[in-house]
Amino acid sequence: MRKIFAFVLFGFSFLVSTAQDIVPQPLQAEQRDTVVIDTTQLSTFNSQLSTFAEDQPWDQRVKLSLDQLAREADRAPFTAGICVWDLTDDSIFWGYNNHKVLRPASTQKVLTAISALSVIGAQHTINTRSYYTGTIAGDGTLQGDIYVVGDFDPMYDYSDLKELARAIRDLGVKRISGKIYGDHSMKNADLYGNGWCWDDVPSKYEPYLCALMVERGRVHPNFGSYSKDASFHPAAHFAYALSHELKNLGITGTSTAVVGYGTKDYTSGGRNFHTKTRTIEQVLQRMLKNSDNLHAEAVFFQLANASVTKRCSWKDGAKQVENILRRAGVPLEGIEIADGSGVSLYNYVTADAQVAMLRYAFKTPSVYQPFYQALPIAGVDGTLDERMQIGPAYRNVRAKTGTLEGVIALCGYVTASNGHQLAFSILINGTLSSKDARAYQDRFCQELAR
Repeated sequence: MRKIFAFVLFGFSFLVSTAQDIVPQPLQAEQRDTVVIDTTQLSTFNSQLSTFAEDQPWDQRVKLSLDQLAREADRAPFTAGICVWDLTDDSIFWGYNNHKVLRPASTQKVLTAISALSVIGAQHTINTRSYYTGTIAGDGTLQGDIYVVGDFDPMYDYSDLKELARAIRDLGVKRISGKIYGDHSMKNADLYGNGWCWDDVPSKYEPYLCALMVERGRVHPNFGSYSKDASFHPAAHFAYALSHELKNLGITGTSTAVVGYGTKDYTSGGRNFHTKTRTIEQVLQRMLKNSDNLHAEAVFFQLANASVTKRCSWKDGAKQVENILRRAGVPLEGIEIADGSGVSLYNYVTADAQVAMLRYAFKTPSVYQPFYQALPIAGVDGTLDERMQIGPAYRNVRAKTGTLEGVIALCGYVTASNGHQLAFSILINGTLSSKDARAYQDRFCQELAR
């Protein structure tokens, strides 16, 4: 009898709550005088409603909360697409507009990372290789050229450049009769991504995309800014910076001038004297934790390079991601892959597709372990360090954020209070308030973790 009474109270409270959502016409003064609210009774109803909700099974309780959040999204000015998958039961848990095609912003990096880990693996190496041609004479003159062959290492920095210069000195070279050439033929000549805003390049968020760069292609000597000169090329600048570093070590051209430099494809016949190596797993850390767009594009083009070994393009990378989407069971209708980072305005995805990829990763240990470890942790690090700092989502949610003008996205994993692992995607488009959209996502995650 008590449960029946509680259910009746729940129904009454729900009707009151629903009625409050309806904007009434202004009341006349005499009508207001006739309105009497028993606040004690209403408080009792709400208290018993809370008790009733807490007595429900975990899944019903959480779904009630998510349904309320869906009603909020219905009234919001933005458009949301949400999907939650119970990985433990391997079944759909909850969805809201989960088939809607929306822009993913930087949650596109989830598709890139999972695809790369699936196709080339965490231990795949990115190798910046250096060769010299010709011979080194007894007086220390290199009678030939130096080639540095780029492999799109986004982490190549000034210390690496100095290491390379010392490697040339350690060969016994004092002068170079030829030139220093930068080979950037691993990818095509496009320096920016497909669908990137032309008025934002180059910049921290829309950097040069070149297979051979030092310090992200920023200007030597302090590498502090990006050149706006249309004739600037990152690979040529790499060779220029190396020639100056060699001069600092006392190595010049045949005169006292710096060694000549330029760009040219390396063919064969030289001696490999230095290789700088990174792994995909190393690059993933900054790519996902810090949402680094250059790192994401580097991984995307490693993926592209797996099928097209020279002058690969974004289309080659997109095909690889589409193949993994198919493997994850995602129909490609409405899905558009335009880049690896999510910067492009041409990317389109659904919450269903993102969750399917998260599920695919979860079921593939060689993919899941490095991917999960690189995701930001709520309230702890990366782009989630200042979000969900309290509550059950704290240190529980591991997810990738996404931000573009009007777009706020979040997708990843959370452990529910019953021990079930959940995968989720929350795509919000058309928001005028990033703060409000993030707050909505955070409340959603707290409910999943509660």
